[in-house]
Amino acid sequence: MLFTNLDTGKTVSTKSNGAVSHTTFNPDRSLTQTLTGHNVLILFPTDNPPGPSTTLIVGRVVFTVHVNGNFNVQEVSGNTTDICGALS
Repeated sequence: MLFTNLDTGKTVSTKSNGAVSHTTFNPDRSLTQTLTGHNVLILFPTDNPPGPSTTLIVGRVVFTVHVNGNFNVQEVSGNTTDICGALS
């Protein structure tokens, strides 16, 4: 995957070494996502923790997606790379 800072032209490339996603449908209509492998998690100001952020996670991440679309990150383990920081 290739990320580009449009202001500076700087780029960051990540390997696509595979990922697995498991979805649990919760009674309150939210979803719990468990992702393993190489994943990019993009968070916005309405999420928990609040973004903006773009993070490469090589390992495992668990988060809930509420019916309003907001993410609540519950667990992150493994290696993380701040893509926004790498592009600045």
